[in-house]
Amino acid sequence: TPTKAAARPRRHRTLSTGSRRQMKGRITSAVAVVMARTFGFQPVPRRGRARCRPSSPSWPSLLDDSVRTAGSDSPILIPPLDVATKALGEEGSGSVEDDVVEEDPDAWTLRQITFLGLDKGSSVTDEEQQANAKLDARTLSEFLMEVGACSVSMTDSDAGTDNETAIFDEFSASPEDVDEKWAIVIPDLAAGRNLWRRCDVSAHFPSSFDVASIIDAVRWTFATPGNLRYKVDEVPDLDWVTHVQESWLPIVTNSKFVLRFPWHSDDAVMKACQEFEKEKMQALLTEQFSSGIKRDGAVVDLFDSEEDEEGESYDGKGTDPNSSGREYTQIKLEGGIAFGTGEHPTTKLCLDWVRSRVEQKLNHESVETIRLVDYGAGSGVLGIAAASLVRDYNSRMRRTSGASKAISTFGIEIDADAIHIASQNAENNGVEMPNYFPALAGLDAEALSVVMKALQRKRNEGLRVIPEELSSQSHDFCVANILAGPLIALAPTISQLVVSGGQIGLSGILSPQSEQVTAAYSVYFDDVKVEAEDDGWVLITGIRNSKNAPK
Repeated sequence: TPTKAAARPRRHRTLSTGSRRQMKGRITSAVAVVMARTFGFQPVPRRGRARCRPSSPSWPSLLDDSVRTAGSDSPILIPPLDVATKALGEEGSGSVEDDVVEEDPDAWTLRQITFLGLDKGSSVTDEEQQANAKLDARTLSEFLMEVGACSVSMTDSDAGTDNETAIFDEFSASPEDVDEKWAIVIPDLAAGRNLWRRCDVSAHFPSSFDVASIIDAVRWTFATPGNLRYKVDEVPDLDWVTHVQESWLPIVTNSKFVLRFPWHSDDAVMKACQEFEKEKMQALLTEQFSSGIKRDGAVVDLFDSEEDEEGESYDGKGTDPNSSGREYTQIKLEGGIAFGTGEHPTTKLCLDWVRSRVEQKLNHESVETIRLVDYGAGSGVLGIAAASLVRDYNSRMRRTSGASKAISTFGIEIDADAIHIASQNAENNGVEMPNYFPALAGLDAEALSVVMKALQRKRNEGLRVIPEELSSQSHDFCVANILAGPLIALAPTISQLVVSGGQIGLSGILSPQSEQVTAAYSVYFDDVKVEAEDDGWVLITGIRNSKNAPK
């Protein structure tokens, strides 16, 4: 199922404050058990809480039989602690030896513990219901973080089966109008609260942790039966940064943009372009041979005369995304946590649209300046792509006629991190693309809260809301790669950024959502249509009409 969810990992904070207090003693006791089993510490109660100290036969065990949770009369049974500790001296002495213990080279390798087929749990806020809830994915993820997990993730237990359910589609048509493979509208869109019906919860622990104690702690804390389903996997000890970089090759789009990252060498970029050309030629040959081609002796003409299949003149220099006359345009990116690294179909659709429209303007002698807005800029890749095209055009023209064009492009974002990243990417590519928060007047309550909090943070000093002179200006193009729901809400705002006769390119839209988006923008734009589609995602375009259009 195509999804476009924010890929930012985070802890799920689903328990209310009252429920956390009721669970606190139980979790703290379990933490003590895991510490005892792993590091040879004995849990000892103190003022209703559990603390740890080195175990020694000279210290009486106050909790050999049970540990009572804070705020509860029910004990949690704990098996005898028989883990020997190398850090202690002679038995009963309680002293610590001065000898340096050699570091275990495998101490910081990881193990993955995956608990299988858990219910998603309740998202209600009633404290009593949460406190008495059975083991579920939400509560277990919190618990595992408390006992020392490096990270916790949730996945769909039913993935790849008939019971798989998409949950990240934030907007769609009514259920009766949508094919079953598309997600249905989910009222609660808060990150971390929409979960599958059955989840697998995976936690990474350092290998120095005692797995059996973690499993026992889960059983005792949640009073689960003995048939708790889980599996343990060793995580390969790899240089994960290098591993990801080696598998992340330069990205080449149909419109001949090459998106490269800091670790990509010139040779890697060259090889990626060669592979792209090879695949394109193979596809073209396959298509031509399957439909029959003209042959002159041993020479194969890929195009019959000077016209393409549509009967239109083809000179290799037009706006066809597969034009062989184009030069590659390189864009240097450091995506970070911002969306827009070029891998997603929507980014590629928008890049193709940006190239075709900017080239149209460059081919008009009367056009001196191109004005483009990247709404929802993310990494800034779309605005940077437009500016890079003009930069490369000017570089070529200076060698011949000396003529040049100008471009004015800027990005709008509500995510402060994305603004930082987009601005840095623009600087790395030698283009000018300032990035701003949107005008506060047009924001809903949630977006306004995000922007106001970002503006108050010290690390965001220098970031500002879009100036009045920019928001009131007219622009030739606006490209917005967001999601269907926000795009519909932003239709009046985006329409005020585009001059009469200007054009929009919208994506982040699933195919079943296109009708609603098209309807929202048809009020302000003419010829609103789905122009392209890729893997279930669509690109919608339109031409600004004169209704309330800026001048």
